[in-house]
Amino acid sequence: MRGLRTFAVSLLAASIAINTWFLLKFSSATLGNCPPQLNQTLLLDAPLPKTKSARPGKLADGCYHVFIDAVFSSVYGPEQLRDARDFCIFAFEPNPSHMKRQLELKKAYLEMGWRYHFIPAGLSDKKTRLTFYKVGDQLGYSAVPKAECQMDRSKCPPRHIVPSYRLSDWIEEEVSGRILPPQAFGGKGYVTGPRVSIKLDVEMLEWLVIPDLFSSGVLCREVDALMGEFHQQWHLYPVTFENINKDGSNWTLHNATEAEGLAKAMIGMVNRNAHCKTRLDMRDDESYISDGFPLPGEAGHGA
Repeated sequence: MRGLRTFAVSLLAASIAINTWFLLKFSSATLGNCPPQLNQTLLLDAPLPKTKSARPGKLADGCYHVFIDAVFSSVYGPEQLRDARDFCIFAFEPNPSHMKRQLELKKAYLEMGWRYHFIPAGLSDKKTRLTFYKVGDQLGYSAVPKAECQMDRSKCPPRHIVPSYRLSDWIEEEVSGRILPPQAFGGKGYVTGPRVSIKLDVEMLEWLVIPDLFSSGVLCREVDALMGEFHQQWHLYPVTFENINKDGSNWTLHNATEAEGLAKAMIGMVNRNAHCKTRLDMRDDESYISDGFPLPGEAGHGA
């Protein structure tokens, strides 16, 4: 727990830097354990090839606005002034059970002329691989298996292993320093300047990803808004992250009260930092599910 105590002190003091207990020796992610369709789809959204006369291409080159996964409308101005041509969407979804639907959405969005990149991989604080466990009748992802699985792993055997990117590295490589288009298509009164926003719902890994984004410098330098969810439900705890401290030891969040305190400290550390442009607003908004508007590609809605 030495790493947790050190980290908590840094957060509560609103320190500009986070201690380096997150800096691990990254393991190499390979595609050899992925189903063939994952390999093929990853190649579709691979970075542009290097050329002799220019820097390596970035996935976000030509994107005025970038958002990763999804984002609240307030970040990009009123809906009536926005223009879909200004946006590039990068959707990360590692769960193999969602593959078919994501590919349908990708096809529908591309037919509408939208720049939508589906990336069948996870996001974490390091480059690694994620394991999916079958719990009951559901294929459910958990970076930390549920309590009954931690006591007896045979109850939740691993089903799929997929690659996971370190989010801060991915933003540096594919978004930072992107080539902007010559103009934005949005109407007058549009937001000033290009934006980068993230909706983060990574099922407990937010406790690792956000501090890593902050300590790397990527969050405050590149990201205008980060929204998502802190998982603080009592039934999820205690939760243990294995081999997370610099010395290879584990780190445990013992209960929801401890998690709530850590969440408040993270938000204050970012939002009250005069040197950080990021707005951190961790509220999970899934109102689109019941707004009555079908997503492209759904029955009754032509793409």
